[in-house]
Amino acid sequence: MADVKAETFFTQSNSPFPGPTEDEKISADEFLLASSHLANFFGILGTVFTPVQSDIAGNVKKLRKFIEDNPGKVVYVNDIILLEANSTESIAIDALLWLKRALEFTMVFIDDIVCDSKNGTANEDLRPLCLQAYEKTLKKYHGWMVQQIFNLVSRACPWRRDLLLSLALGKTDMEFIVLAQMEEVLVNLKKNVAIINRLYVTYNLNLDVKV
Repeated sequence: MADVKAETFFTQSNSPFPGPTEDEKISADEFLLASSHLANFFGILGTVFTPVQSDIAGNVKKLRKFIEDNPGKVVYVNDIILLEANSTESIAIDALLWLKRALEFTMVFIDDIVCDSKNGTANEDLRPLCLQAYEKTLKKYHGWMVQQIFNLVSRACPWRRDLLLSLALGKTDMEFIVLAQMEEVLVNLKKNVAIINRLYVTYNLNLDVKV
């Protein structure tokens, strides 16, 4: 039986996305550590995806600064929203919003790869899945120019076998393990994203401004 705990990209971080508490709170430190590591997924996709990786890293940095500027006040991601929701500032709320959107894109892309593999419909060309994930998540927040740039960037998506090999850190015969770990990562990532979405709806903070 394959060892689903074998070392891969997904096991390189000691901080997976945290399981939320019973009252739907998300550990801020664990969430940001996991987000930082997942940003490296775009480094594996290729250098043309570096801007996405940098965007995630930049938003994590803004959120860490917000936490440092509010010592003892932020334990959970929820606290970030609560602290800024009633203030004139929105730096952290905007950073968390864009971080969440990038995570949603990553989540849908990974989920589609896993689902296609399970359904026996896996295609070596990952560009359609990349564009499909973009259509479902980020596209509506991007203006025409950014949409065209992403359309070009998506052409550089690696082949499925190459991506899975890179995620396996170059080790062969690891497809089953990598896909199982992808599925495992998705469990809490989906929960985290869903909770953040509900918080933004509750406080009427969803911004449809395009970039």
